[in-house]
Amino acid sequence: MTLNLFATGLAIQLLGALLSLALKDDKKFSALCHFSALAGVIISFMGTLGMIVFPAPDIVNLFENSTWGVFSLRFDMLAKFFTAVVQLLSIPVLIYSHSYQKPYIENGKSVRLPVFSFVTLGLSLQVLTVANNAVLFLIFWELMAILSYVNMIFENEKPEVQKGSFVYFVATHAATFILYVFFLMLHAKAGSWNFSDFHVANDGTAFYYVLFALGFTGFAIKAGFMPFHFWLPKAHPVAPTYLSAFLSGVIIKLGIYGIFRVIEFLRPGDPWIGWAVVLVSLVSAIFGVWYALAQHDIKTLLAYHSIENIGIIGIGLGLGILGISYGNRTITALGFSGALLHTLNHAIFKSQLFIGSGIIYQNLHTRNIEKMGGIVHYAPWLTAFFLIGSVAISGIPPLNGFISEFIIYTGLFQSGGLAPNYTIFMLLVTVGLALVGGLAVACFTKVNSIMFLGLQRSDFKKFRVSAAEYFSIGMPALLCIVIGLFPMPVLRLVSGVTDAFLPRGFESSSNNGATLGMLPDLFPLTVIFASLFVLAGSLYGLKKYRSLKHTGIRVSKPWGCGNQHLTPRVQYTASSYADELNSIPANILLLKEHSLYPQEIFPVKDAFYESHSEDYTEKKVFGPVYSGIIQALRKFSILNKSDIRVYIAYMLVALVAYCIIGFLWKY
Repeated sequence: MTLNLFATGLAIQLLGALLSLALKDDKKFSALCHFSALAGVIISFMGTLGMIVFPAPDIVNLFENSTWGVFSLRFDMLAKFFTAVVQLLSIPVLIYSHSYQKPYIENGKSVRLPVFSFVTLGLSLQVLTVANNAVLFLIFWELMAILSYVNMIFENEKPEVQKGSFVYFVATHAATFILYVFFLMLHAKAGSWNFSDFHVANDGTAFYYVLFALGFTGFAIKAGFMPFHFWLPKAHPVAPTYLSAFLSGVIIKLGIYGIFRVIEFLRPGDPWIGWAVVLVSLVSAIFGVWYALAQHDIKTLLAYHSIENIGIIGIGLGLGILGISYGNRTITALGFSGALLHTLNHAIFKSQLFIGSGIIYQNLHTRNIEKMGGIVHYAPWLTAFFLIGSVAISGIPPLNGFISEFIIYTGLFQSGGLAPNYTIFMLLVTVGLALVGGLAVACFTKVNSIMFLGLQRSDFKKFRVSAAEYFSIGMPALLCIVIGLFPMPVLRLVSGVTDAFLPRGFESSSNNGATLGMLPDLFPLTVIFASLFVLAGSLYGLKKYRSLKHTGIRVSKPWGCGNQHLTPRVQYTASSYADELNSIPANILLLKEHSLYPQEIFPVKDAFYESHSEDYTEKKVFGPVYSGIIQALRKFSILNKSDIRVYIAYMLVALVAYCIIGFLWKY
């Protein structure tokens, strides 16, 4: 029954998208396409939850009596968890996408291609997460890349869109090529294309380590681990905001899903692999948040925070691998459970923050934080929702980000006794993770104070937020609060996934329910947080009641140290706010400062200070490599033809080469 519900939802999404193409009016087309997709996603989500709660077959072959094994689907707990994440976050993003398209429709811009491709993108991701066949997986992986690219070039008349989307397209296809080789090698070893048949023992050979490196690298590019992160800060600012919310909230999480599958396939047992993952993740977390602190473009800032949080998830993954290496079930449970829960939490609050940034951009027509301010006076509820997401992403209690980071912290503290000298190493990692939290607090203090508080820096008199937009940002905000105050239902779901990865076998049936007992008891925290939440709400309500009843609403300006003629020029800017912190790793951040200091006693010119940061990896590593490749290719002028048929011939030659490699690999 639940499987039928899941399939019905997918069918509604596909049929609704196809039927909407028959409508010539873009407004009706967008409404039908989004509504059918939303209805289908909700139905599919109910089916996925049903399969999680009630027993359901793990393997489903759509054509059992034929040779079409490529249509094998797998509904194990890992697949169901990530499918549920995709479906849950699709709900607010689809609602926001419909609202986002309205101004473009009113201005006469066609939205048919981006809307159709975005709806089918969500559909393809739901199939991708349950694919049990490498060929089927790669087909939908490629669909994900192409459909995302089609949405990314929505405003392709802008040069920055052309450049950013091209970087994304190249990076995602580099990952696809690596995964193509990875699955070929797995097929050669296992004699099957099905995920359920991929079990390669760690025999210590070069083949095994190359296999793990290919799998981890291919999925790490999609997830955004450093140094493979360079495409994220380029893609997010140029993408439509609904795609940015989906890209950061959902799509990069499929890189994490892939790494979990690599761990399942290869069962890494070497401690150095776990340490390598922890160190790469720690670097991603620290420098991701530090680069974010130096940004003034709100979407670029949020993109670097995605890298930071992927690093936090990776620390949990590394802990889980260390637990497997030493046969320690508790460390495995804490590491993988923390990683999975933070995957869900980050999907929630990062989608929310991107939607909030999109609402601001649509009103102010700028992404530059330096030009914002005073939004709280026009949209107090938007300010409150954005603040909730900011607190959650900073890992501050009582919201959901704290819960997942608390589990990872617990794993770090308990893993110090795994082996000699581990205590000092884990202490350093713990301090690094604490540094990440502190920098995140500083960054989002800057964001909220500069964007929402103080005097407005740009000329706007109205700030419009529709009911649909409030729902799309309010729903994730509510989830941040609910999971933070009552985490146990989500922890039960996460523990069901982690059970399959505990040492002494990877079969969940043999370890059913074991993980939940190893996780820290969060009930006391729940009681404390809920009490504080109720107390804070009661005090605020009492204050508002007394203010309205006895003193009325304050209409005077706040006290400004005796200065009654404040202007935006005397406020902190984003650059000056973070100046001291950014000066510490200035060489790595490639920080450039531009300033104009007055020389006169009574200056007649405005003082000026602004700082900009460039990505070290892009500027110093991949940039020179890319330039060298371009210079080398320019020497092969024979390949540069004006006839499109020549390029089609090149593609056919490449396709034939792929087929020959696959054939020779098999035989």
